[in-house]
Amino acid sequence: MGLIFIGAGLGRFENMTIEALEEAKKCDKLYVDVYTSIWSDDFFEKLSQVVPNYVRADRKLLEDDVYRILVEAKDKEVGILVPGDPFIATTHSAVRTLAHRKNIPVKIIHGTSIISSAISVSGLHVYKFGKPVTVPKTDDLQRLRTVLVTVQENLSRGLHTLLLLDTADDGLTAKDALAWLTEAAAHYGMGWLNKDTVVVVCAKLGSPQSKVDALPVNKVFGTPLPPPPHCIIIPSKLHFSEKEVMSTYSELGFSEEHLGVNPLKNRVQTYVEKCRRILAQLSAKPEMGDYLRYVSSYVDDAEKFFEEGDVINSLLAIGYAEGLLDGLRMLKGVDFRW
Repeated sequence: MGLIFIGAGLGRFENMTIEALEEAKKCDKLYVDVYTSIWSDDFFEKLSQVVPNYVRADRKLLEDDVYRILVEAKDKEVGILVPGDPFIATTHSAVRTLAHRKNIPVKIIHGTSIISSAISVSGLHVYKFGKPVTVPKTDDLQRLRTVLVTVQENLSRGLHTLLLLDTADDGLTAKDALAWLTEAAAHYGMGWLNKDTVVVVCAKLGSPQSKVDALPVNKVFGTPLPPPPHCIIIPSKLHFSEKEVMSTYSELGFSEEHLGVNPLKNRVQTYVEKCRRILAQLSAKPEMGDYLRYVSSYVDDAEKFFEEGDVINSLLAIGYAEGLLDGLRMLKGVDFRW
């Protein structure tokens, strides 16, 4: 008869909306997702008092054996109770697509998502967030590099990053995630993430034990946190109003040196210095004056963009300058080393 995706909010029975609870009661069969997030310790005890006949759905059932659920939904009212909001996790989106292909009606009951909750409680501006990324429960440096590249791309655009931490096997803690990520950052030369980098840690949101704090990475390791689920925000450069909100839950004095570090800045500054040095070396060749002034104008543009905070265009401008100097070296026979 149909498939109902029911968003249950942030993992506690009390977080479910009235509509979500009523729809769960109506289902002929209710599957409870135990794969994509973590439920509170007493969730199933309280759920069983109102919905006695439910089935815990693990990854195998929701992904490999999902056809069993779809077959039942042909002639029964089948519900999938989902932590958070139903289609934030790609697992549920895939089930929805399969149901559509089989002409099974789908109904959606929305719930509170960790994405909106973490952004909201952090006080950081929602329109300044870039692509979120999940940190896997692994110390594999190559897999962690993928996470770091996403953060780096966001920081390069002046955007904050929400790190969703793996919920498998009781969940990844913020301490373990940051230990692995800082190790990977050091290995790959990504100095923008280190023990002094300021992060926002959100632990067990939606629970009376929830905790939110902004602090340097090295202080996270000594800070007591409730058990997972955890998530982390790596802020980019802050607006003054963002700093004001963060000061309401953190005693940290926000140092610009450790907040919003754009990983492209050092590269731009290095390239500008090199170009200025080469231009100074070649200035003794008057026959190249017009050409060198043309190169110098690109270096000037790079510095102007940089001062305005437009690091992307600054990098593009200095790239043109470097290209022209390399072309001069090949065509005119001048000799210099970067």
